[in-house]
Amino acid sequence: MNFYRPPPAAARPFDILVKRMNGEEAAFAVLLDVSSQLGMDLQRGLTGFLPDQVLAGIALIKAGMSPDVVSSSLTWQEFEGFCAGVLKACGFTVKTNVVLTKPRRQIDVFAEGQTLAISADCKHWGKSFSVSTLQQVASSQIERTVLYKTKAKVGMPVLPVILTLLDSPVKMVLGVPVVPIFALRDFIVSVSRFDEGLAII
Repeated sequence: MNFYRPPPAAARPFDILVKRMNGEEAAFAVLLDVSSQLGMDLQRGLTGFLPDQVLAGIALIKAGMSPDVVSSSLTWQEFEGFCAGVLKACGFTVKTNVVLTKPRRQIDVFAEGQTLAISADCKHWGKSFSVSTLQQVASSQIERTVLYKTKAKVGMPVLPVILTLLDSPVKMVLGVPVVPIFALRDFIVSVSRFDEGLAII
């Protein structure tokens, strides 16, 4: 008699990191290192540090694991939340899942700084992306950003950005920067609303 066995649940990035590092203590040491590079503090719970799956995924990719495998083990909600967390750590006031009506559009993360706001589309793709795909994404993000700036009466300049899990050989498309999440902090420090070529709205 055959019994149905459900497929095993996909391993989560932190679980994989624990196995690779031969224990939780070493895995958390890696997370501390990666989080400090991003300018973030690890979150603490009642029993110690809370493992962040996206942070663990970034650590695994840096260690040579297939980005496709890492990406498939993360949800879009986790990636968007992580992007919002990095922007908060950089001093931005952040809104997530901003929904516009008539026409219906959505902005993943909208972050306001002192002199510049960022309107981010978060993509945790596990494979490289074509220029034509990036152009479509950038064009849509520009449209959403223009709508939101007008409807919400945002007074400061707004920069549409595509945030990715992977590094991309394409750094900008249609004036929209393509920024891997592990480089977001450096990007924030260096970007200026006066930089040429940016699709500042």
